[in-house]
Amino acid sequence: MAFTLIQAVQEVRYLINEPTASFWSDTEIESWIKQGCLDWCEKTLLLTQEDVITLSTDTYKYTSSTGSHIDNAMRTLHAEHKGIALKRLTYEEMRGHTQMALATDEDPRYFYDKYNGLTFTVYIGDTPSVEQNGDSINVIFALRTDAIAELPYEHQQTIFSFAAAKAKMKERQWQEAQLLWQMYLNNIAFSRKDKLEIPTQSFDQFKEQ
Repeated sequence: MAFTLIQAVQEVRYLINEPTASFWSDTEIESWIKQGCLDWCEKTLLLTQEDVITLSTDTYKYTSSTGSHIDNAMRTLHAEHKGIALKRLTYEEMRGHTQMALATDEDPRYFYDKYNGLTFTVYIGDTPSVEQNGDSINVIFALRTDAIAELPYEHQQTIFSFAAAKAKMKERQWQEAQLLWQMYLNNIAFSRKDKLEIPTQSFDQFKEQ
């Protein structure tokens, strides 16, 4: 069962050995929990949501969609049109790609996304013409949130270490803070390796010998 914010505060208080507010206020701890959620989202990219972008004629830049998730997105993990995956362009490729600016009758083949810490934007190329107007791009976004209840249960306790480390920093207990911070970073690294950076094998490795 996922922790609520109130329950998360109590879990952090258990770690810092202060069951009721004295040196650390509940408001402080809540703030650190929210900071930890955002930091976890940005470091792991593990909070995801499938969404749909509806294409418009002569429009290659999208900051909103028919769904509600693009406003909280940080990264496009996968994008496809009519079941065919779009190729991710680098920033340099996007800048020099004429099809990002000129509408054609070609189906979209490329995407590029940008997140500046506040706003997420996804670029689609070839730029849709009237032929693709109303078509859908199916997307899997990596999202950001400061609500611990929206994180998977298995990752929520990682946030407790973040908040407890912040509490110990305030107390100037640097050694304990460093230990808790390292626990947080270790959990981040493990989560990415376990859930996101999954090793892949080539098709040749599955061929019969």
